[in-house]
Amino acid sequence: MTAISAAPTPGAALPAFTAQVDVISIQSQVVYGYVGNNAAMPIFRRAGLRAIAVPTVVLSNTPHYPTLHGGAVPLDWFAGLLKGLNERGVTRVARAVVCGYLGQPGQADLLASWLPALRAARPDLRVHIDPVMGDRNDGLYVDAGLVAQYRDLLVPLADGMTPNHFELEMLVGRPLATMDEVVAAARELIALGPQWIVVTSAAPMAAAPGALQLAVVTRDTLNVVTHPEIAIPPSVHGTGDVFMASLTAKLLTGQDLLEAAREAAAQVTATLQRTRELGWEELAVEG
Repeated sequence: MTAISAAPTPGAALPAFTAQVDVISIQSQVVYGYVGNNAAMPIFRRAGLRAIAVPTVVLSNTPHYPTLHGGAVPLDWFAGLLKGLNERGVTRVARAVVCGYLGQPGQADLLASWLPALRAARPDLRVHIDPVMGDRNDGLYVDAGLVAQYRDLLVPLADGMTPNHFELEMLVGRPLATMDEVVAAARELIALGPQWIVVTSAAPMAAAPGALQLAVVTRDTLNVVTHPEIAIPPSVHGTGDVFMASLTAKLLTGQDLLEAAREAAAQVTATLQRTRELGWEELAVEG
């Protein structure tokens, strides 16, 4: 007769391990709308990835509405959130860190202190940075000090980056008119550390009517991916956040960079088409 172990004594400690986390997503959080982590988390879940959302700001909505409440996560809180990831063992199991919108330059300083130790301990960990600073329609919509923080502190710590055309111009400090200029600028950033740069809405003046271009750039290669431009209300934001989340998810599930970029662009296009069908003022990530 086989003996059956007795049930654990009530209150006795049971072995437990850190919950699996695939992605640490460090971005904005809004109560209403789909930008930052609100846009990214559904994409990660749909891909079967477990993600943890770390807020950089907590806002009622994006600043593009007439009213706005909330603000940046205080620096001592933000430092504590990062420290807590270490203390709970999350940084020992995560496969990628995604950094997006930051609420103030001091958060870039804290990330620049936190990421190097993490990368030294986990050389297999991927760090993907979307330098969310503005766009051609809205101009710069973050603290101007963040431009230098991204360029000097965070670019060297990234494996890959997804600036839009405007943000790439801000990072290199000059206007970019042609695809050749975009590629040269992207390779300036690659020389600082990243393995790849995917520029969204790249060289818009050179794109065909009704189309947008992605420049998928590495040190030695360039591929241009074209996808439809979908007209949306000016209140709709978050397409870059969907793109980065989708790109990261595709890379973590084994796709190569070019195919991941193509599928991420298709995800953005489908999301925008759904947004138009519903007539929403916010991105229909879960619509």
